[in-house]
Amino acid sequence: MQRILLLSFLLIPASIQSTYTTESYFDSSEEAPNVLLNHLNGSDDEELTQINETQPTFVPGSSKRLTEYLLSKHNHNAPPDGLLYVEYELELVHILGIDELKQTMTVLIYVDEHWIDPSLTWDPALFGGITKTWVPLDKIWVPDIIVFNMVKSNRLAHEDLLSAVRAPARIYSNGTVVASHPAVHTVSCEINIRHFPLDDQRCAIEIASWAYGHEKIRLHAHTDHSLEHYKRNEEWHLLNLNVTEEKYEHEGIEVSEVKFEISVKRRPLFYMVTLTFPSYIMCAISVVGLFARFSTTGEREERFTLGVTAILTMAVLSLVVSEKVPHSSTHVPLLVAYFLFNMVIVSIAAMTTGIVMKVHRLGRYGDEPHEFWMKLFFLRPIFRTSNRRTYRMNPEEPTQVILVSETRNGDLQTKKTSELNGTAVKEVMLSSRLEALEEYIRKMVNRCESIKWELDEIDAAENIELVRRRSTNGYVRISERLDIVFMFFFLSTVTIPVAVLFYLS
Repeated sequence: MQRILLLSFLLIPASIQSTYTTESYFDSSEEAPNVLLNHLNGSDDEELTQINETQPTFVPGSSKRLTEYLLSKHNHNAPPDGLLYVEYELELVHILGIDELKQTMTVLIYVDEHWIDPSLTWDPALFGGITKTWVPLDKIWVPDIIVFNMVKSNRLAHEDLLSAVRAPARIYSNGTVVASHPAVHTVSCEINIRHFPLDDQRCAIEIASWAYGHEKIRLHAHTDHSLEHYKRNEEWHLLNLNVTEEKYEHEGIEVSEVKFEISVKRRPLFYMVTLTFPSYIMCAISVVGLFARFSTTGEREERFTLGVTAILTMAVLSLVVSEKVPHSSTHVPLLVAYFLFNMVIVSIAAMTTGIVMKVHRLGRYGDEPHEFWMKLFFLRPIFRTSNRRTYRMNPEEPTQVILVSETRNGDLQTKKTSELNGTAVKEVMLSSRLEALEEYIRKMVNRCESIKWELDEIDAAENIELVRRRSTNGYVRISERLDIVFMFFFLSTVTIPVAVLFYLS
């Protein structure tokens, strides 16, 4: 039937054949893609020819006879006689992740085991010169080497991948058995997040036989290819891989153990850029807003409101941090401690503004502080007397005014001035009471006008002096110095920790 179909296809014209084959895979308007084959070097064909020429010719059926021979004399339930040395090599391929809450590490590894089984030897001359063959693992005896601290094996999750490998045991004519396979293991280890996100972690993979004691199986570790195919993790940086051979006792059995200790360091760039730096910017802006003088009075009663707003903003940002930071009740992570520190500093800064405003309010009347406080802040007094002056007219003599002044100690001093115009009221002999009364009223009006102008001039000068005293008295200048000192202090307090964190990262 196949021959008939082949002959019928050959009888079809070439034009029809080309049309049929082209339309079967590609559209007539499209151009068929090209397949390129790149060689590493140009001598592949020559090397293949040399290999074929130098390779001995195998006797047909020799591999089958060899497998039947080995399985006939080998019992997969019986271990080799005497002490068995197993050469064990673990190759770390990739760190899949670390779960801080569950205290586990998941890794992808390649396992390579070597041992010698005398029951699997043969003479290559009897089997067509074959010196190496492959036998399924379930057909021969293999040591029960397991990972002792394994929480769970992801072999089931990756069953399709691992079963597709179909890695049989490689057996040599001298009885050497080589068994290798990939594995994904989740092992338990102690995770300390005290210094998160600048933390270092160490996790060990403890490998030993479960049933065979130290007198039967001894493991020897190899590190020739431990990191040959390692692929780096985006979050964790591999520091080193330490391998030790120890003895482990369990169930009354002392077994030979190989421990592979993996040391890693977290890459903190993501946490520093997305959490630490924005927190610092917010704290710095809050401190500057609390102690900077942008108003003419300098009192800035809204400072405390600004501080409360900054604290609320930090609290909202801490909620975001709690989602990023691993949860633990044993230690407070370094990042959480840094956020708590910033909140405390901003809170103290907001409360400190109350002290500054209190000092500023003491000088609202232009009073001067004690000389000791002026010297403490390296200031010199500008005004020696107080500016609280009150003027009133003498009720007994309308042409006189009384000046009342308040000194720095609060004592009142009263000074009676002489006549403002320096002249006495002239006695006027009036011929008639009507003319005398008119003249007296006219003089009183003129005198009142002159007194009013003099008092206005005095009040204007006093107002200017009062404004100058209120804006430049000692208390105001001390509050300005306090603003500067507190600003630099709190800015330094929030800057030094973030600088140290960036340096350590």
